Amino acid sequence: MTLRAAALACIAILPLLPWRHAMAQTDFSGSVALQSDYRYRGQSLGDGQVVPQLTLNLDHVSGWYAGLFASGAAMGDLNGYKVQAYGGYALRLRSGWSVEAGCSRSSYTQLHFVDFNECYAGASAERFTTRLYYSPRYFGHHARTLYGEVNLFYPVHPSFNLIAHAGLLHTLSGMAWPGVPAGSRHDYKLGASVPLGNWTIQLAREQTQDDGIRYNHYPPRPARAWVLSSTYSF
Repeated sequence: MTLRAAALACIAILPLLPWRHAMAQTDFSGSVALQSDYRYRGQSLGDGQVVPQLTLNLDHVSGWYAGLFASGAAMGDLNGYKVQAYGGYALRLRSGWSVEAGCSRSSYTQLHFVDFNECYAGASAERFTTRLYYSPRYFGHHARTLYGEVNLFYPVHPSFNLIAHAGLLHTLSGMAWPGVPAGSRHDYKLGASVPLGNWTIQLAREQTQDDGIRYNHYPPRPARAWVLSSTYSF
């Protein structure tokens, strides 16, 4: 999937909206970032190198949304980009919670046979989000997987926030492949972020269960690492 095709996919949901009012009622936001290593669900997709990242979001007042995420990524000796297009629907409840459901398509410019689709459902509050993802062919392999995650955000001070993440990847059926565990694999992240206007600086310790299987490296990258990121939001 090219960047152009992914950008078209992320806005494909808009024709479902009343077109006369759609653009006037749609919010556009995004961010650009540099990250010391792109770790996906605990494991390195950045080859331990600094990678650029871009996120674009469209949110309609009706609850429909679409977006695009792009990041530098490495598959073995092949460097390229991961491009993820996604779309879904979010509903805010009277309790203050929100529930959502959607689907995504992840594509790798240098190795398309690992492209894969996922659908998800989740809930969120002011400081808490959770999602459950299902993929029928995780990383392009004959493996059906579930991935559940919980994310916490706690503002200690207006200029200092704590963040935490826990995730569990479980293979429902299929063989173990690079990036796909034979059973289950968990990952964690704990860190802090400092907002500076439109900028955010974040430092986090990320780790995953060391099952000896990695997406793109042999010998494998360390199962734990410090990750530093700088993000500009608009």
